[in-house]
Amino acid sequence: MEQKNLIIGFEFNPKESQICYYDHAAGDAISAEVKVGSSQYVFPTAICKCLGKDEWHFGLEAQHFAEHQNGVLIDGLYELCLNGKSVIIDGQEYGSGVLLSIFLINVIKMLGVTQPSKQITGMMITVPTLNRTFVQTIREAYERIGIQKTRCFLQDYDESFYYYALYQKKDLWSRNVALFSFDGDEVTFSSLKMDYRTKPATVSVMPKKTKRLSQDPETRDDDFCYLINKSFGNDIYSSVFMIGDGLDKNWAVRSIALLCKNRRHVFYGNNLYAKGACFSAYEKVEERRLKDYLFIGNALVRYNIGMDMIINGSPAYYAMIGAGVNWYEAVKNCELILDQTDELVFVVSDMKDGRRTRYTMPLPGLPKRPNKTTRLSVHLEYDSPSRCKIQVKDMGLGDMYPASGKVWNESMEG
Repeated sequence: MEQKNLIIGFEFNPKESQICYYDHAAGDAISAEVKVGSSQYVFPTAICKCLGKDEWHFGLEAQHFAEHQNGVLIDGLYELCLNGKSVIIDGQEYGSGVLLSIFLINVIKMLGVTQPSKQITGMMITVPTLNRTFVQTIREAYERIGIQKTRCFLQDYDESFYYYALYQKKDLWSRNVALFSFDGDEVTFSSLKMDYRTKPATVSVMPKKTKRLSQDPETRDDDFCYLINKSFGNDIYSSVFMIGDGLDKNWAVRSIALLCKNRRHVFYGNNLYAKGACFSAYEKVEERRLKDYLFIGNALVRYNIGMDMIINGSPAYYAMIGAGVNWYEAVKNCELILDQTDELVFVVSDMKDGRRTRYTMPLPGLPKRPNKTTRLSVHLEYDSPSRCKIQVKDMGLGDMYPASGKVWNESMEG
């Protein structure tokens, strides 16, 4: 039976990935089994191409075909996508966007998806962290799969943590929410802090704390207790979530008791990020459950950028990029005509206190022309949460004032 109107969350991790879908009847995100009837939900982030054939496999099958069927294994897929690198397989070059699209096409078949453009209503990919290259790779993969731009999304782990937490029962996040992520001997503490003094209420990810635990069981328990006490301080937490490999009830005797202190709800599992991605996709395409909350993540642009202009003969402020969006979504293209100036002045305002500053961008070497005969193309794009790159091109004005081909580039920190 063909699945339709699917809302999907996908965790793309350097080691293992997993996928889930939103079950409208259950009102929950459901992790997909790697094989029907199994209790395995994660699979290696790897693909394999069979030599001489256009045949690909992913996860555990990729490893099997590489070992037993003369296949070429790519187990560093995440790093290739993060860095935008390509590889030569079977005499042909494959870019990271192509490889990721092949991986995703095979993964979503687990959900019965053979026609993504018709069957997927919304899909969210979540990754530990994002850079500009990674964003471009993921978007290229989405495009190759054929999912409409308005239906495909991406976000980092912090934002998936936010969506997962706030899609639980209200008493689990009425106060702060804690997350301990285990990776062998290393454990990282993250937390969501609620601020109800603002409208909408804001939710922030507090600075992370990481500690390496001793391999000796008793000392390991002490180390974890120390991290818990240091992380919680005097703050009140409604719930605690724990993910990853490295926690064992056999050694975590005192630390688990400490986590449960003050009637805190404690949960353990490994699908938090995938489910959080699924809830986020559901929120964006169908629901508005969290309309009274604003997530202030580390990927968020904190400043509004615009220009004071003359529009239709009257002075006006022209908004270009608004604060409150993730940096990888903050892009603006526009054209303007210079009026008695050879520089651009951007108005930058802080989303928190509204404080305005002006940033002047000179245009050295701009051709001398009569007033209002120089047309410029302006492109703004963030490459990190705090740096906006500006590119300006001289477009000239018609046949009388042809374009000079000059281009100016600037980076604006903020």
